[in-house]
Amino acid sequence: MSYIKKMEEVRLKQPRVGLLSVNCENCPYVSYTGNCKNSYLLFGSEHDEGCNYGFWLYDSTDSTDCDYCQKCELCYDCVDVIESYNVNFSQDCSNCTDCEYCYDCMGCNNCFGCTGLRRQKYMIGNKQHSKEDYEKKVAGLKASMNREKLLAMLEQVKLAVPHFYTHQLNNENSTGDYVYNSRNAHECFDVKQMEDSLYCNNSVELKDCMDMSNSYYGSELNYEVMSEMNLYNCNFCVTCFDSQNLDHCESLYNSHDCFGCFGMKHAEYCIFNEKYSKEEYEKKVAEIKAEMMKSGDYMQFPSSTYPYEDSNAMMEFPL
Repeated sequence: MSYIKKMEEVRLKQPRVGLLSVNCENCPYVSYTGNCKNSYLLFGSEHDEGCNYGFWLYDSTDSTDCDYCQKCELCYDCVDVIESYNVNFSQDCSNCTDCEYCYDCMGCNNCFGCTGLRRQKYMIGNKQHSKEDYEKKVAGLKASMNREKLLAMLEQVKLAVPHFYTHQLNNENSTGDYVYNSRNAHECFDVKQMEDSLYCNNSVELKDCMDMSNSYYGSELNYEVMSEMNLYNCNFCVTCFDSQNLDHCESLYNSHDCFGCFGMKHAEYCIFNEKYSKEEYEKKVAEIKAEMMKSGDYMQFPSSTYPYEDSNAMMEFPL
């Protein structure tokens, strides 16, 4: 029997978590989410309060239907909006207040249906208005046009303004898109506070990591890990938290020095969920790795337990 088959057998013996959340309070139906309070139906989100129906929503309060947003308050139906207050139906905006139907605006106040503005206020369709005219005209637009027509109006404004080919801010020697406050982050997408990392997406605060996805906060020296938080020196793992020196593990919490383990807490020096002494563990893991490398099984992982047709991959690569 191959070691991959052995891992599959060990995994099938462990209970599986239906919804994965860490340090959340009063947060029904959240998954892959941590440190949230009074929120509902969030996914891949951290440090939010009073938020609903969001994906990759961070450090935000009282916001709904928002994706890839950070440090937002009272925002609705936004994508890639950062450090903004009372912004609705907008995308790629930062440091904005009281704006609606805006795209690629920064440092703006009271703007409606605008694109590509910097530090402007009382603008409608990229045209300047007085405060009184702005309030009156915006009220009239909302009363006479539905959401679809307002979005169509914004699309017309977008066609007249050049767009950036990539979205980056406060970076050094970094490539990719939607990269912020990072250094030496290459081919990364939707990431923040990265350092010396490659091929990562949907990640925050990683250092010396490669091939990571949905990874967060204080993780370092990891390779091919998904859906984790605060890991050190871990390889080929998924949904592990606050641990170190893991290899081919899934759903481990507050553990260290484990190989091929599944569904454990406070574990140490375990192989396939069995406990060993430190010396026995190191010797046996070295032997297992050598055999797996020879057979080509090392760097592999047991097949997903979820049906392919129920996965996100099905939307991009239908069978």
